[in-house]
Amino acid sequence: MSDSPSRTSRPLATDVPTVLTGTWPDRVRNAFARHLEPFFVILIGALVLAAFYFFPHNRTAFLNFFYLPVLAAAYFLGKRKAVLGATLCILMMVLIAYYYPDSFTVEGDRVSALMLISFWGGFLILSSAAVGSLQEKLVKGFEETRQLLEELKRSRVMEEMKEKVEKALYATMDPVVAKLATEGKLRFEKREISIMFTDLTNFTTYSDRNRPDVVLDELNAFIGQIEPVIDLFRGHIDKYMGDGVMVEFGAPVDFDRHALLAVLAGWKMQEKVKTLSLPGRLRIGIATGSTIVGMLGVRRQAYSALGDRVNVAKRLEEICQPDKVYIDEPTYRAVEPFLTVAKLRNMGLGRESDTELLEQLSVLEEQLAQGSEHPKLLYDLGKVSFQLHDATAAIRYFERALTLSPDATEIKVAYADAVMKRDEYEKIQLKGKLRRVTVYEVTGLRDRWRVPAVIPPRLAQKYLAVQKELEVPEELVLAVEALDGSIGHGRCVALLSYALADHLNLSDDSKRTILQAGYTQDLGKEAVPHHILNRAGSLSEQESKLLEKYVAESVATLKRLGYVDPRLLEIVLHHHEMWNGKGYPDKLAGEEIPIGARITCVAEAYSALTAWRPYRDAWDQRVAFSELRKGAEQGRYDQRVVDALVEMFKSYS
Repeated sequence: MSDSPSRTSRPLATDVPTVLTGTWPDRVRNAFARHLEPFFVILIGALVLAAFYFFPHNRTAFLNFFYLPVLAAAYFLGKRKAVLGATLCILMMVLIAYYYPDSFTVEGDRVSALMLISFWGGFLILSSAAVGSLQEKLVKGFEETRQLLEELKRSRVMEEMKEKVEKALYATMDPVVAKLATEGKLRFEKREISIMFTDLTNFTTYSDRNRPDVVLDELNAFIGQIEPVIDLFRGHIDKYMGDGVMVEFGAPVDFDRHALLAVLAGWKMQEKVKTLSLPGRLRIGIATGSTIVGMLGVRRQAYSALGDRVNVAKRLEEICQPDKVYIDEPTYRAVEPFLTVAKLRNMGLGRESDTELLEQLSVLEEQLAQGSEHPKLLYDLGKVSFQLHDATAAIRYFERALTLSPDATEIKVAYADAVMKRDEYEKIQLKGKLRRVTVYEVTGLRDRWRVPAVIPPRLAQKYLAVQKELEVPEELVLAVEALDGSIGHGRCVALLSYALADHLNLSDDSKRTILQAGYTQDLGKEAVPHHILNRAGSLSEQESKLLEKYVAESVATLKRLGYVDPRLLEIVLHHHEMWNGKGYPDKLAGEEIPIGARITCVAEAYSALTAWRPYRDAWDQRVAFSELRKGAEQGRYDQRVVDALVEMFKSYS
């Protein structure tokens, strides 16, 4: 065998020491870094030897050269090794000064030489320690900066990945649900919510007769119109079912007035869809009650609701007439103060006898209104109502008749028949339900401006046309008012403020500005937690401060909507200032408060006092006036504006 080494026994490139790799400048730099400490000691020794031979009579000046290697050591080796090197230099100089004192002093005094070395050594150690500490801080700072940059790079990559994930989620899921899901805040729970189902009639036939691209384009145009309305009223779109949509209100984000939000959304959707040219007409069913909500699915998950109320909402949509909104009993109880409804009855639609019965009922009601109340008239009213399948009204009439004639057998029998037939006549049998349910059709919003107990009829009629000048879309105001159940408040404040400004002989331009301010000054309540808006008791100091911020938010909302008139924004900002200077946000007092803000403040107070709230009944007009006068005496309101309101109401009563 050959004595030459085999090819596999040759050293690999990875076995070569680091100092031998790379270019020659790299090798020199690496060798210097690896042997810096012994090089420093050799340098010190060489300098000391050189001092003897090249500076025999001026070694004191030579001491200053020691700063150079010591400071260099402090920079490259750190504080500890630099101090040790300086100590070595001092010891060497002490030995030289002890044996050769004449090398440092003219007289050759050993003590003087040692003292000189001591002072010099002290400064040398301080210098090395200071530079070494600075160098260590710099190194630490550079290392922290490097780590921070790496963390920033990693976090930026994670942020980009998160943005991509969120973008994908937001495209397929409600943004609120996506955000809560990524934060791990969604869970299964039982909650009171409202569920809405919508459907377009005859859309299946339209789909069969047209090309897919035409059908999808039409369907997306429809969805593009209703989605903003659902979002505005805080609805969560659960799923699309062809031309139908399932929506939850009150989940995943809880809202106290979820039923009101749902019905208002359905009403406004119908208004919008009626203006469109669609191949079908919209049906809407809404039910309210306890459901189970949470993320459904294992690999592919979606936020949804389960329970009996979901089925009821779907069945209501199925029996709903086109262009209508049907609601169940729990939903009706939640929205009764704000909307008008008609109870559905189990009667044949379009019966010829119905027309005659309705005419007969109208005549009897007119006789009753004239004050001719007697058992026979009440019995006839009850009988006609019963024939119209309005059993509840029939029972009321029979009860009043029995109060006047308790022994009338005929009335007792009719009363018993009405009670027995009430569920059959007034409740609807839904598919899949064992018991009949009461169903209502939403017919409109209650108009507080036309309630005689709130506004005198002649005053209401005079300024009714002014509402046409309101610029902000009604749905924007309703979406905020629904949060605390103050439906119609903004419109009432706006018209009443305009009437007050007219009564005080303000200019037409000022009246129009005050009108818009009164209508929009509560838009900022959207930013206030809804549990504070619906609080029945008093608020804590922290909650009060949170509530006070809504006026600034109202101004910000108006600016986002494009309203930049400083007079309008000034009125909105200061409508909670008090005459005595104890209001907010700027503690203005007296005439410092804009006249428009003083007017809308009083109008808002009157509207709030005479309105029903979930936590109290409406106040009588006289009690409200008494409260306003008391507030003016205490410095809350401008006395002149309060007097103008009372005087104006008297002149139109």
